[in-house]
Order: sequence, then structure tokens, then C-alpha cells
Amino acid sequence: MNRTANQSGLVFSLGTLATLLFIGAPNGLAFEIPEDTGKRQVAVGKPEGLEISPKAIELQGKQGHWQIVITGKYAGGLVRDLTPFAAFTVENSEIAQVEEGGFIRPLKNGTTRLKVSAGGMEVIAPVQVTQQEKSVVTSFRHDVIASLNVGGCNSGACHGTPSGKNGFRLSLRGFDPAADYTQLTRDVLARRTVAMEPNASLMVLKALGRVPHEGGQRFPVTGEPAKAIHNWIAEGLKDDPAGLPAVKEIQVTPSSRLLRSPAAWQQLQVRAVLSDGTARDVTRLSVYSSSDPALAEVNQKGLVEFKQPGEVAILVRYLEELVSVRFTYLETALQFAWEKVPTNNYIDTLVNAKLKLMGIPPSDLSTDQEFLRRAFLDACGILPTGSETRAFLEDKSADKRAKLIESLVEKPEFADFWTLKWSDILRSNRKTIQVKGVHSFQNWVRGKIMEKAGVDDMVRDLIVSSGNASVNPAANYYRVARDPQSLAETTAQLFLGFRMQCAKCHNHPFERWTQDDYYSLAAFFARVKVKKDANDTGPMPQTDMGEIVYESRGGEVTQPRSGKVMSPKFPGGAVAKVTSAQGRRDALADWIVSPENPFFSKSMVNRIWFHLLGRGIVDPVDDFRDSNPGANDELLEALAKDFSKNKYDFRYLVKMILNSRTYQLSAQPRKENQDDVKYFSHAITRLLTAEQLLDGICAITEVPEKYPGLPLGTRATQLPDTEVNHLFLKTFGQPARELACECERESDSNLAQALQLINGPTINDKIRNPNNRVGRLLGAKKSDQEILQELFLTTVNRFPNEIDLKVALEHLAKSKDRRLALEDLQWALINSKEFLFRH
Repeated sequence: MNRTANQSGLVFSLGTLATLLFIGAPNGLAFEIPEDTGKRQVAVGKPEGLEISPKAIELQGKQGHWQIVITGKYAGGLVRDLTPFAAFTVENSEIAQVEEGGFIRPLKNGTTRLKVSAGGMEVIAPVQVTQQEKSVVTSFRHDVIASLNVGGCNSGACHGTPSGKNGFRLSLRGFDPAADYTQLTRDVLARRTVAMEPNASLMVLKALGRVPHEGGQRFPVTGEPAKAIHNWIAEGLKDDPAGLPAVKEIQVTPSSRLLRSPAAWQQLQVRAVLSDGTARDVTRLSVYSSSDPALAEVNQKGLVEFKQPGEVAILVRYLEELVSVRFTYLETALQFAWEKVPTNNYIDTLVNAKLKLMGIPPSDLSTDQEFLRRAFLDACGILPTGSETRAFLEDKSADKRAKLIESLVEKPEFADFWTLKWSDILRSNRKTIQVKGVHSFQNWVRGKIMEKAGVDDMVRDLIVSSGNASVNPAANYYRVARDPQSLAETTAQLFLGFRMQCAKCHNHPFERWTQDDYYSLAAFFARVKVKKDANDTGPMPQTDMGEIVYESRGGEVTQPRSGKVMSPKFPGGAVAKVTSAQGRRDALADWIVSPENPFFSKSMVNRIWFHLLGRGIVDPVDDFRDSNPGANDELLEALAKDFSKNKYDFRYLVKMILNSRTYQLSAQPRKENQDDVKYFSHAITRLLTAEQLLDGICAITEVPEKYPGLPLGTRATQLPDTEVNHLFLKTFGQPARELACECERESDSNLAQALQLINGPTINDKIRNPNNRVGRLLGAKKSDQEILQELFLTTVNRFPNEIDLKVALEHLAKSKDRRLALEDLQWALINSKEFLFRH
């Protein structure tokens, strides 16, 4: 009889009832389960039933093991993984045995039953063992390569690096098994693998830590990877025969789960489905990673452990197959009770549903002053004027916020601000498209926004553009990224929301994208060419010559590893059907903006959400992948469908978001949501951008900035490119427009910024200008209170309160120079957090 309740397993501390205590075995793979103590009773509780996976256990061949997963069913529909606490009994112990953690192995042919008990409940599964008479044949690809993956031996940090380590090179993550086979069996006089004495093989000695090894011990001695490598060597180092069944897919159980305290753990089961219709357990031959190791970790046996409440994606990889599973762990306080809050639209309904699930209450609604300032900055990049502030604060109508939003999206500054954002990520700079190019590209983008073109229309024009870039400015897209590979990467990142750069050299380690996917997307751009146009010169003919984008008759992309010519293929989809009447780029553009494309609409709404709320639903905004889960999938899906349904109307989406109560929440957190940085329970406070700060200071002081070659009064937001060599703008994070990434814009504060604010020439010169706002107000014989009120209304967009007035009037009364005193007060307001931050 095989029982494992008192063998190695798990211990849960009384404090969290879910902390795994590793007790010193290699790689933290040994645990200890207490007997029926109070800790165990709490962890197991009183289930109403048990469920076993798989329901019927078939063990074929000597390697036909399975990871069992036991799920407890509880009142209220709750479930809990009880695998670590279950007692396993094989009725006929000569046929199979169960090891710690519910891992069952075959012993001899026959049938029996497995009885599992936990919390006073029992479940039984039939067990059938076959093919034990056959000799063990370990697969080099399915077992040995998988084992090397588990140990990280072929990772980029180890022998998988292009130059290898210490003379030993493996293909990265086993993508070239034939080369790996030669390295392991033929290189260095075959010392790495000794068939006559497997334990003398360097491959075994180093991996098990029996001889010095820079990478240390890679496997536990009794683990599946170590056994697979030892068996393969002992069997004679056989390569796989022709016709080896391929791995079609892997299936992970459970595919998702909501965990509640005290059950902060979950055992995974991984099943590989082969092309011949068979399946095998590969739980301990798979590689696991957590999207947030600070939140949850997963060990080599597929046991997930949460350290604190939250959501994670666990990425499971077996050979080239990847699957992501999602888990949420909650420790909702017993006293937590959701207080129903008003909703303005479907955004609030979905955000609140997630907050309720996570046990996080939302903050209160922002004040009118906070909302006014925030909406102006987020929609138009400017501060409201003093008169606009006064009118809004004195307006008593119930719908004044909605009316303000309607007016903001019609302002010319709205088009200016979002043109700036598009120009940043489209990398519009004079280094790549020259001076004339940046002006024409900016005007084209702004024109699209002003004419209220759908985002799909704008993107389509960029993808299919051709001709002289001065005549068709959209063609500048192909002057920035000039080769098929760069165009594939840029297009995927900007319009599909994912980064394919890793797949240029090898299959993506954390995502579904392969080298074939990468070069199939690049094939859409294989025939795009750019040539000089001698008839189109700018101010400096030698360096500012126009260029023509055109489609050549020939040109293909080959996959460098296989040498195969790649056909244009949509990411995650089918090979494109390109006709003579429709070019490759036309086909790509049609697919990108079609509702059937699962990436475009989500990518666009996520980017717009990021700019308005300070964080993407998926964050970073251009890093959609299974191992980077979004904060609210339902919200993202609803926004994407709404955007598509409304013909990708940019203003419609901005208005929908700004009108939501979620957007209008206060930035002041409650005690219960102060740690939330993900689920939008309160507004995010962030430093104004470089352009917002400089334009704001110019507006406050009434002293415009002068930029070379541009008319006086041009705002920083209206600059055609960032090559103006403006120290203030660069100090506060203005990007160089060299990356197709929002991350290029610096948002962190630093010492140089503090020096600019405290004593920099940009601010001081404007404050001291005799013709500035203070000078105008003094010339108009305004009283101290009138001047103070205007300074507050224009700088922090509110009326001064009693304390503000008391401090300011006292300062003025003490000063011998009224002008200098008012300059001090204006300087203090500009340097206040209330002005410097969006809140």
C-alpha cells in the first residue's frame, strides 16, 4: 500500500497558512507535510467532494508516469487544490506507486485502482499499466532536449549563447536538436556522454553538481530530467528515428483558477498531445515562469505558490510549445463589504466588477478643480485659462463635466497634442526624414485628426503609402524603417501591440511568436524600396533631398536558420492571398484594420487608455503577450469592440473614457486601495510632460518661448520634431524619437529637473520679464487679492483658500518691493506639486 500523507510534501505556516517551507533539497523540491494538525485541518477544511485529474489513469511504457491533481469542492462553488495534502493508496502496489506530490509511476502490467482521500472525502480512479515488457527508449528530442530546457543548460545565459560557454555550445532552447545531438555525442572526443558508464559522463557529473560547474547543480538527483538524461546515455545515445511523432500542443490543468485564502497554492498538470494521437505527461519536463515572481513563484514540479494577493500568468513551455495559465489569489478581509458606487458607463461597471473581486474599494470622485485641470492636460496638453477655470468652477449645472469634454475634443489644441503623441512613436525626426519631412509628416497626422478620420483609415494610409514623401507624407513611414525586418518590428509594435524583436534570431522565449512568424510578417515589406528624388530638394539640397517610396517587381525574405523563402502570413493567422490587383501591403493593411484581427483594436484602445489614465490595461502598452497579463481583460475586450463598432472614431473613445467615473476618480487613495497600482481604483499622479510644463509656464507668465525657425507663440506641443536642442525640454524627458516605443519618453524625476525649476533660466527669465502677467496686472492697478486670485486660477486652477491668502498677503506686506514679492509667489506656485503634477 502506497501512502504519502506522512512523506515529503508541503508545510504551511500558521501566519499565512500558505507559505511553502523548503527544507534544503536541491532546487527547493522537497517539502514536509504535517500529520492531522490544526494547520493541516485549516488548509484542507471540509470539502463537499473531490475531483481527480486525470479521471482514468493510463500508464504506457516504463516512462508512462502522470502528475495527479486533486481538487476539493467547497460550499459556494469554491475550489481548492488538495494535491499536497491528499493521501494516495494504490490497491495493488505491485502495479503502480505514488510518490510525494501525487506523482504516479508504473511498475508492471495490470489494472488496479487509485484511492485518494482528503478532508474526510474520497475519490477513486482506475489505473491501467501497459507495455512494461518493452525496453525503455528515451527520446532525444522529447526527453533529453526537454531536460536541458528545465535545467536552463541551453538558455541564453548559459550554453545557449551564440558562442557557448567554455567550449560547449547548444542551440538556444533546443531549437536545433540535430546540432545538439552532435555536440553531446561527438564533440571533445565524446567525453560529455559515456554510454558504457553514464555516471562518468560530464553531462551527468556537471548537471548533478558532482564536479565543479560554473552553473552549479542543475537538477535534483532523483528528478525526471536527471533520470531522462541518464537513461538516454545508458541506452546507447540513440538519436530519434525518422517519423518521430511531433508535439502538436500542450494542455495545462487547471487552465485558470480563482484561489482564496488559505489556499495560496496550485499544482499544475501538463499533458503533451502528439501527432500520432497519443498523449503523455510532461509536468516535470516543462519549464515554468511567473509573470510576477514577487507575487507568485512556480517550482520545477509545477507547484505554484502565491506570496501575496494578486493575479499572475504562469507560462508553461515544453519544447517549442507555450501555454499561459492565469491564477488569481485573494485574501479579502473578513470585514470587507463592497459599497455600491455610481456608474457613468460600461467602463465603470467593468472596473468596479474587478475591484469588487479583488476586494479593493474605489476612491471618491475628484473635485471640479481636479477634474478640470486633469481633463485639459490629458485631452489637450494645456492648462485651462483663468477665465475658463472661473467659469467652470462657478457653473452649477449637473452636466458641466460632459459639456467640457465635448468642447475639449473640438479644440485645435486637441489635434496638436495627439499629433505630438503620434509623431513620437512614428519617429518623426529630421535625422531620418529631414526637415521638410518632419513638417509634412506632422501636418499630415494633424490633418487626419482634424478631419476626424478613423484610426483605421490613418493606419491603412501609412501601410499602403507610396510615392514622393513630400506629396504623400504618409510614405515617410518607410523612410524611418527602411528594411523588411525593421518594418515588421515597427508595424507589430505600433499597430498590433506586441514585440517581435526576439523572434528575429530565435523563437520567442516568452511568447507564441516563432522565427517563421517574424519573417512571414517581414515578407509583406520585401518589395518596398526607397530611392532619391533629385527633382525634390529642400533648403540644403545635398542632405535634404526628397525620396520616393515604391514597390519593386521582385524581392523575397528568407528565414536565416532554414533558408526557406517565406510567404507573407498574418501573425497568428493564415498565409495572405495576394492577387495582381492587390499588393502585399494592401492585403496586410486590410487585415490589420479588419474586425477579425484580434490585435489592432485592443492595441489602439490600450494605448489611448494609457495616455488618459497613466497606465495601460496591458502595461507596457506595446507588450501584449501571454506572460504579461492585462489588469482587466473584460474591460479591454469591451473597449475594443466598442471602438471597432464605432468605426475607430478616436474622439468617441476619448469622450467615453473621460466621461467614465473611473477616469474622474480622485488621486487621493483610501487606506484600502493605497497599494493598488494596477486596477484603476484611484487616479494616478504623474509629473507633467516636458511640453506640458514648458507650455504651462509660458501660459502662466504670458511670456512665449522662441524656437529657432518657428514663429513666436509656437508651443512646445506644436514643434514638428524634437531636434530643437532645448535644455529644459530635454531635461524633462522629451524623447529623441529614435524608438517606436512610449518608453523613450522619460517620466522619472531627477536632480537636473530640480535645478531647472529652482534656478533655471527658462523659469527665472519668464518670471522677471517686465512684460509678463505680473507686470500686466501691476500696470492695470490690480489689488493684491485680485492678482493672487488670477495667479492661482491660472497656475493651479483653483481659487486661493484662506490659508493661501493669509500666507501670500503676509509675504507681500513684509516686502519692500511689491513686484519682487509677487515674483516670489509666482515662482513658489510653479514649483508646487500642485502645478508640477497631473493629479
